[in-house]
Amino acid sequence: MATVFYDKAAVEVKHNGVTEQLLASDCSLNFTNSQQPLYAIGSKGVVGQFPSAARGGSLSFSFLTTVTGTHFGQNGNIINSLASGIKNAASNSSAVSGVEIKFAGVSGSGYLTSYSLGVASNSISSSSAAFTFYGSGSQLPVTGRLAPLAGQALNTVSLATGIAHGRFTNLNNLATSISNPEETATVFGAEYSLSLSYNPIYKVGQEFPTTCLYTNAQESVNITEDIFNSGLAFNETANDLTMTLSGLGGSNGMEIGISGAKQVSTSMSAGLDDIVRTQKNLTAAY
Repeated sequence: MATVFYDKAAVEVKHNGVTEQLLASDCSLNFTNSQQPLYAIGSKGVVGQFPSAARGGSLSFSFLTTVTGTHFGQNGNIINSLASGIKNAASNSSAVSGVEIKFAGVSGSGYLTSYSLGVASNSISSSSAAFTFYGSGSQLPVTGRLAPLAGQALNTVSLATGIAHGRFTNLNNLATSISNPEETATVFGAEYSLSLSYNPIYKVGQEFPTTCLYTNAQESVNITEDIFNSGLAFNETANDLTMTLSGLGGSNGMEIGISGAKQVSTSMSAGLDDIVRTQKNLTAAY
């Protein structure tokens, strides 16, 4: 029986030869094997259970939003770089390669399906990511014996200095403005999320897909501020926005580009002994 303590189960992500260990706070791995019961006339009960879909897996984890390092020409952690590259992939090159994930000795090649993060005043920023494992050719989606993750130990001192923090992050470029009276909102926080869709291609005689195609993506950002503007246009003007998250000392800003964002809703909430805050939601599609 394998025994792996939590401090021996780091999450490691590898893509195109680039590897990064993330400061994950939790990790969950699931593997499924769908079976379909078969019934026949004249026979009581089930004749048998047979596979009804390919075996697959999923993995999700939360981690501190590190902004140190450079991956594929972009500052920030490898998850943010992956998300940016996939959602902006050209339609004529939609075939994507899997990302190798290792956790507690278990590994597999998966595809990023969701990515989110939040940032607020005087708070550490945290992120979350989820992957789907389809397998490839004759390879299982997920495999491995529970064991400590081999490799170099985390350089926690270096990573800690590059954790995105609300104290050093400026999101004023996301603030709403109104013209009468002329005023610009104060931003208290923002929550960003991205979802990605894929189409695995299967052929007869093979359980796992021969390739996987990226199809589309949707993202949204919810801004908390102090201006309520109900005059949303029916055909809201699209804007290209950039969120820049900075670590302690304002170092190594990580950028998240949002193309063609449109404001789709505005709401307001108030609580006992608290200031009134408004929320605006912007969405973009790729």
